[in-house]
Amino acid sequence: MLFKLAVRNIQKSVKDFSIYFFTLVLGVTLFYLFNSMENSAGVLSLSGSKMEIIKTLSRLLGYVSVFVSIILGCLIVYASRFLMKRRSGEFGTYLLLGMSRMSVTGVLLMETLLIGCLSFIIGIIAGIFGAQFMT
Repeated sequence: MLFKLAVRNIQKSVKDFSIYFFTLVLGVTLFYLFNSMENSAGVLSLSGSKMEIIKTLSRLLGYVSVFVSIILGCLIVYASRFLMKRRSGEFGTYLLLGMSRMSVTGVLLMETLLIGCLSFIIGIIAGIFGAQFMT
């Protein structure tokens, strides 16, 4: 019952969830690209001095990755707050109809998990193709 409600809410609010979804996909893709560059076949076949440059670049990308994760974290918090404010009337209606707060929280958790899993899968696929293109 709650799962069906969560899926229906996502389908009804596709425009609202799209910002959140694409932010997560972008984050997963970037992290995959950053972390896969050092282990790619093209990089592993390089000579000693070029390999040192790649290792230095990988360390630099590690720092950039931390910076990007902070920015993406702020963006995700902003998108979550935006969704909560936009849907406050919907949550109030659920509570007026007799849903418990735990049920409303369960619906939100299922929505978040569905969007998160889907964005993770699509982000990994995009990261794999992006890594092939970068190599």
